Amino acid sequence: MIDHSMMGTAVGVSILVASFAPSHVDVLKGDTVMWSNDSNRQHTVTAVDGSFASPTVFTGDDYDHAFDASGAFAYFCSIHPFMRGEVDVHTLLLDKPAAPASPNRPYPISGRAALPGGSTVMIEGDDGSGFRHVADATVGEDEQFAATVTPATTTTYRAVSGSETAPAVQLLVLDRHVTARASRSGTRTRVRVKVAPASPHATVVLQLHLRERFGWWPVRKLRLGHDSSATFRIRTPARRLRARVVLTLPDGATALARSGVLHVGRSRPHR
Repeated sequence: MIDHSMMGTAVGVSILVASFAPSHVDVLKGDTVMWSNDSNRQHTVTAVDGSFASPTVFTGDDYDHAFDASGAFAYFCSIHPFMRGEVDVHTLLLDKPAAPASPNRPYPISGRAALPGGSTVMIEGDDGSGFRHVADATVGEDEQFAATVTPATTTTYRAVSGSETAPAVQLLVLDRHVTARASRSGTRTRVRVKVAPASPHATVVLQLHLRERFGWWPVRKLRLGHDSSATFRIRTPARRLRARVVLTLPDGATALARSGVLHVGRSRPHR
């Protein structure tokens, strides 16, 4: 019943007792949507225009369909016709931002395009005053493109190439503050960090200023807890070092905000 030889990216939809979740998905031309029956009922996935139709999908089974043409494809369950959904197929798609940005700091955005490699994509941003051109990107042979934007406030972005426009995505901008304190207990040092406004599960990196590394060097990476705090535990350095904590994107490299400089390590002996 199932053809798993998928092209592009696979997007999942759950079939529940009385609904599809999510009921609307945006995909790139060439992507595959997989519907998984997570209910205790039998269902179908049937296109309103007749372009695709599953056999009966039993509990625990799934059905997938590759979308090779742009457009909006409404569908329903033929057993429970009140269950409805829609797949919108695009030539351009922007990825949803991985985390909020910080004011006036560079932020990478990326997307995919069903366009030839080398095609130019314009990135437009709207901070409340209307869309305007803010960056350019080039589509790679892998259909990926990327650009860097520097928002001052929460901004909506879209990608445009010729007559094709991607659905807009919003980038939340937060002016976050990172506070860090160090305490030493024997041979171990703890660095407690707190981020406000609250940013649970965000990534924070402890950096030490190491002369042998010619500057700041990451030594630990953590995710903030539900209370927007975390504690780094390191062996107390043999010498006194400058330290700081950096709030980053999940990559652990793109800085969003930094704490002030603190000191860790053993104090120099008095002479």
